[in-house]
Amino acid sequence: MSDDTPLSPLRRILCSHSNALRVAAWMQADGLETAVVATHEPLQPWRIVDAVLLSIEDTRVCA
Repeated sequence: MSDDTPLSPLRRILCSHSNALRVAAWMQADGLETAVVATHEPLQPWRIVDAVLLSIEDTRVCA
């Protein structure tokens, strides 16, 4: 998919930073340590990762 391809309204919501934070909060409520990181992928601009395994040196942590 090219960078200029428009996203559907639902995809835009699912790809949003606020949605990533909401999902990470649900995971944290279940006892998982999570972090939200930025990616360069247009369909997954935010990724939720295991905070225990996260290497801060090569990843920009957003939440």
